[in-house]
Amino acid sequence: MKLEQISVNLYSLRDFLKTREDFLASIERLSTIGFRSVQLSGVAPGLMPEVDFVRICADSGIKITSTHEPSVQLLAEPNLSVERLRRLGVSLTAYPFPAGIDFADEAGVARWLRDLDRAASVLRAAGITLCYHNHHQEFTKVGGRLLLDRIFSETSLAGEPDTYWIQAGGGNPFQWTQRLAAQKRLPLIHLKDFRVTAKGETQFAELGAGNLDFDPILAAATAGGCQSFIIEQDTTYGRDPFVSIADSFKFLQARVSRA
Repeated sequence: MKLEQISVNLYSLRDFLKTREDFLASIERLSTIGFRSVQLSGVAPGLMPEVDFVRICADSGIKITSTHEPSVQLLAEPNLSVERLRRLGVSLTAYPFPAGIDFADEAGVARWLRDLDRAASVLRAAGITLCYHNHHQEFTKVGGRLLLDRIFSETSLAGEPDTYWIQAGGGNPFQWTQRLAAQKRLPLIHLKDFRVTAKGETQFAELGAGNLDFDPILAAATAGGCQSFIIEQDTTYGRDPFVSIADSFKFLQARVSRA
C-alpha cells in the first residue's frame, strides 16, 4: 500500500458536498489531511459537470480514482455510466447497493445476477472494471447458497469488499479479502472498523478504534494488487467527519511508513 493509494469515499462527507462551494472546501480539507485520491460518491445529483470535479480535485493535488454509479441506471443503461466514467478519466467503479432487489425471489435474483454480469461486460469492453460493493444483506442464503458466493461465482464482477459489513453479516473480512486477492479480483477495498458499545450496540468506527485486525487484511489486499484502499464511515455519531476520516488516514499512513 502506497500513500497515494489511500483514498476516501466521499459518501462519508455527503452533508458537506451539497454545493459547488462545499465540494471545493471539502476537497481542500482532504488535501490538508494528506489525501491524494478520492472515490467520487455521495455528491448532490447534477452538482456540476464531470470536468469540474476533475479540475477541482486536481487543483488540490487529488485524483479521482474510482466511483460508485447509480445502481438502477448501471444495470438498465450501462453505457451512460461508461460515458460518465470516460469524462472523469476513471477505469474503476462499483455497483453500490442492490436497490429494488428482492432476495426472497430466487428467479429475480438469478435475473439480477445476469444483469450484473451484462453490465460488467459492457464496462469491460470500454476498459472499465465493475466491482461489487457488499453490505450485510449479501450474507443471506438464496437457493441454498450464500448470496455473496453466488455473486462472485456467477458473475465476472471484481470485488470492493467492505470490512465492516462483512463482519456485520457474520463473515470474516480477512478471509474474503484473501479470497478475492487470490483471484486477482480486488482492485478496491472499503475500510471501516467494527465497534461494540458498552450497551451491546454495533457501530461504525475509525480504523484502529474497533475490533477488526487490519494488518493481515491490508497485507492480503496489497499482495493481491489492490489499487485503492478506501476509507469510509457511514456515520460518525456526532464527531466532525473530517476529524474521523483524518484519524483513519493516520492509521493507514503509519502502515505505509512501516513498509
